[in-house]
Amino acid sequence: MILSGIFLGAPNLYAQNNAAAEKSITGLDFGVLPSFVYNTDKGLQYGALANFYYYGKGTVYPDYFYSLYLQCSRTTQNGYVNYLFFDSSHLLPKDLRLTIDMSLVKQGFQQFYGLNGYNSLYNKNYIDPHSSQFISKHYYFLGEISRTITVDVKGKLPIPHLNWDLGFGYYNISTMPFRSFRGHNLITPTLFQKYIDQGVIPRDQKTGGKTAYLKAGFTYDTRNNEAIPTKGIWIELIYLNAPEFLFNKFAYSQVTLKYNQYIPLNPKLVLAYRLAFQDKISGGIPVYMLPYLISTFRNEEALGGSKTIRGVLNRRLLGNGFVLGNFEFRYIPISTNAFQHNLNIGLNIFEDMGLITDQYKVDKSLNGLTFDYKFGQEKMHYSVGGGIRFIIDHNFIVAMDYGRVLDKRDGTGGLYLDLDYLF
Repeated sequence: MILSGIFLGAPNLYAQNNAAAEKSITGLDFGVLPSFVYNTDKGLQYGALANFYYYGKGTVYPDYFYSLYLQCSRTTQNGYVNYLFFDSSHLLPKDLRLTIDMSLVKQGFQQFYGLNGYNSLYNKNYIDPHSSQFISKHYYFLGEISRTITVDVKGKLPIPHLNWDLGFGYYNISTMPFRSFRGHNLITPTLFQKYIDQGVIPRDQKTGGKTAYLKAGFTYDTRNNEAIPTKGIWIELIYLNAPEFLFNKFAYSQVTLKYNQYIPLNPKLVLAYRLAFQDKISGGIPVYMLPYLISTFRNEEALGGSKTIRGVLNRRLLGNGFVLGNFEFRYIPISTNAFQHNLNIGLNIFEDMGLITDQYKVDKSLNGLTFDYKFGQEKMHYSVGGGIRFIIDHNFIVAMDYGRVLDKRDGTGGLYLDLDYLF
């Protein structure tokens, strides 16, 4: 995929520290590539992707006038991904920035490890056919189909670097407890089905539901570049409301605060970190809307897995509120020009962590052993690891990370082949 990107064309580089050696990109720059993305939690994803950037006369490079990302893929775990992402600060008048994020995703084997972090007791022997405790290889799975669209419009305020954001989101999520696999009925219920049977997951949420929300926020952004920032800070404060008048069956509101900082240690080495806090303010968040970290740019799956706590099991931490921390040293030792493109190779080491701070309500009168639950166990989850980045023309970034957990209750570790830096 990396070599295809070099020859076919794709999007841009580590310009801030190698400006003299960098070639300015003009006009339309694009890559049409085979998509082979691997994720320990989701398996191999194969298909095609197209990434288009329009730079005009190159006066804004490494920024762009328009960006469009398209992907159509299937997964080895009985799923598919159809994705469109558009971003531009030049389509609307008065320097308004428009971001559109649309997806249709099926996860044939979506992980479910319970609620409230370590309060849910994970036991890998339950899915190991060679263990005497074996229950089913599908014990921690359910089926899920998500249809989502988010639209954000951003504008500038009179204070330098301060911007406002208004957004709308629509999520239509279908969840399907495993009852059979390849024509064979499962003898024992999955963990997700146990949560339904015990009433922890309400029966009117067991098959998913629809949520429409409005979003308002502020951002403060002094980054010198968005794709590969080497200095500056980026703060997001977001208020989300899913009100009854948008025909929500479950009305709620929540707040998200994120603080990102990028500290240059030398011309090629940067310390980058992200601190995030998200919590419910009112109402009741339906279970199927818990696994998301809200953003003014692109929502991310949380917590656990490739985009939040690398190495920790995907969606290991589900609750009404959480804190998240990511700390990285980013080093780019190689910067060159080849095939009329800017090419870079970067290395990074990281530590990720997260904690459920506002737990989803679980009735303490229930016998937790019937759904592998024990109150009072939650504490900070940690992972450490490293990765490599192949950067073509600054904006097209092929990423590979490996994270290792520090507590076996979070699994063992995870390998992720994906795109872009984490934040």
